[in-house]
Amino acid sequence: MKDGWETRRLGELFQIGSSKRVLKTQWTTEGVPFYRGREITRLAIDGFVDNKLFISEEHYAELAGKFGTPTAGDIVITAIGTIGNSHVVREADRFYFKDASVLWMKRTANVGTRFINAWLKSPLFFDQLDRGNGATVDTLTIQKLQSVRVSVPPLPEQQRIVGILDEAFEAIATAKANAEKNLQNARALFESHLHSVFSQRGEGWVERRLKQIGMTQTGSTPKTSDKTNYGDFIPFIKPSDFNQDGSLNYENEGLSEKGLAEARKVEAGSVLMVCIGATIGKCGYCDRDVTTNQQTNALTPIDGVSHKFVYYQMLTENFQRRISLSSGQATLPIINKSKWSTLTVALPPRFEEQRKIVAKLDALREETQKLTFLYERKLEALDELKKSLLHQAFSGNLS
Repeated sequence: MKDGWETRRLGELFQIGSSKRVLKTQWTTEGVPFYRGREITRLAIDGFVDNKLFISEEHYAELAGKFGTPTAGDIVITAIGTIGNSHVVREADRFYFKDASVLWMKRTANVGTRFINAWLKSPLFFDQLDRGNGATVDTLTIQKLQSVRVSVPPLPEQQRIVGILDEAFEAIATAKANAEKNLQNARALFESHLHSVFSQRGEGWVERRLKQIGMTQTGSTPKTSDKTNYGDFIPFIKPSDFNQDGSLNYENEGLSEKGLAEARKVEAGSVLMVCIGATIGKCGYCDRDVTTNQQTNALTPIDGVSHKFVYYQMLTENFQRRISLSSGQATLPIINKSKWSTLTVALPPRFEEQRKIVAKLDALREETQKLTFLYERKLEALDELKKSLLHQAFSGNLS
């Protein structure tokens, strides 16, 4: 530790507590904003929140008079669920918050709250929190927050560090925004080309129901005893085995010989689609024989129909919209084999044209994936840079 720095407990620097309980029956649709952990998280990350919960002005005035309310310079921090998201209360902020879900820090010593707020976002803070307590939901208690230790330099050094971090984080935020925009543009380019291919059809294209161009089927769910993890048999595919690029994960598990005797095999060169649940409409294709569970519909095309051509068409907004309409608006959306079989795709008159379109889409998707990988790695690098700067700053090594 550098000269002039001292280690203090947060409980020595702040009065740490929470709010007075506000019953759910006391929530209103207008008045003074009432924040839970999720709203404080939005404040911490975005600096603003679209709030839907309030308490009355009268109730707020009563709480302010008896117990006080958050004022400029205080820190509020999430304490249940996603813990540790902190926000320095600003002059314009006027709100109350849910007890226990959010903790309240009022400064009692000569320390900069913006310095402490930045430190609360550093690995040095999170390393001290006990996340391995076996609880379903992580909890930050008043006592735990009071006991956390922080190394504090003199006030001028705190202000210098905050200034450097503010400037660096502004540049990082700009770089992240640009990378995220480029990532969205790369994905949008592929989706735009996909739309143009299947909406601006050439001469002679015809609509065909799936059952007219191949064999349709729904998978079955075998007994646990019929599964094997040795990978010597045909892979058993579930919705979680659909990769982002449409390929399948063949490495998880397969079926035993007994399971295969009762399973419905899907031949190589087939198209698969999730037919039930939150990921309904997610598509994939297999280049080897597989079996699937009952959450998956499959189409094995006849000669003269490219399975990847059908797969790409199933990715389009038009086809996905028809999936949504066919599945209804039930709590658990589902499209059975009968409805699936009657859905239509458009086919050009010559198989060679299908192959050319698939080749172009494959090349564009590969380029899109390269760009996606590049921008995702850049976003990860920017996050790591931020963590590194925070570690240097609060270890006394930020020059």
